[in-house]
Amino acid sequence: MAASVPVTRRQRRVAATEETDGAAGVSVVSRVVGLLRSLAEAQGSVSIKDLSAELGLAPSTLHRLLDQLIEAGLIERAPHRRYRVSGEFSRIGALAARKVGVLRLARPVLEEVARETAETCMLGMLLPQTLTMMFVDKAPAAQPVPYEIHMHRNRSLLWGATGLCMLAWLGPQELGQVLARGEPSPVDGNSPPDGAVLAERLARIRARGYAITRGEQTTGALGMAAPVFGARGQIVADLCITLPQTRFGVGDEPRFARLLKERAAQLSRVVGSLPVLR
Repeated sequence: MAASVPVTRRQRRVAATEETDGAAGVSVVSRVVGLLRSLAEAQGSVSIKDLSAELGLAPSTLHRLLDQLIEAGLIERAPHRRYRVSGEFSRIGALAARKVGVLRLARPVLEEVARETAETCMLGMLLPQTLTMMFVDKAPAAQPVPYEIHMHRNRSLLWGATGLCMLAWLGPQELGQVLARGEPSPVDGNSPPDGAVLAERLARIRARGYAITRGEQTTGALGMAAPVFGARGQIVADLCITLPQTRFGVGDEPRFARLLKERAAQLSRVVGSLPVLR
């Protein structure tokens, strides 16, 4: 007689899930997709009670699925026994979005700005679930930059033109959440400014319609960014250029700022015409 093989707790849990779902005619995949969709569409974090009411699933089932998704790195626990999508989930979503929507529409604009400025132009996208941003597309220019630009990597909104440009058009609640994280400078490790100083800086960005920073994300680099708004008038992305500070001439700021604002407004009109996701 063959020796019995010990069954782990995880194997028993998976087998029980498959048996229950098979009997109900609902696959585990369908439940996971529904759960991820609810988390992605939520305005912030959600509780087990909220998810149970929306999806019609028992709290015990939700706990099991959430534990597996946390283990996979797609969601994370939030304070007060709540849940939200993770930065990794947002990164995967941004990668998939390269083929459609904003990125498809933005590509010609990026190439035009790169051609007219001879500098590298990028599209930064806001990740509202994590209140971070990432570069999702880039049009290289005639004059390359001597430093690496990290694509599809979460970045703080507190440092650099692209992050500050988005932060300037977010509400006070989001600003408070970002400041509370206390994310240090990626260049020198300094702490972020206090709320009053930052609020004044963001007000200046809104007043002139663009952000400009020097050496905040990369030593020796200059960044400029103008906001891109969605169908509801909310900030969704920004159009930005980067170049070495040594290549930035006296008359470049007004010329680059005018071009970025014009092209970002053009992109906002196109993006605003897309169907609103519900």
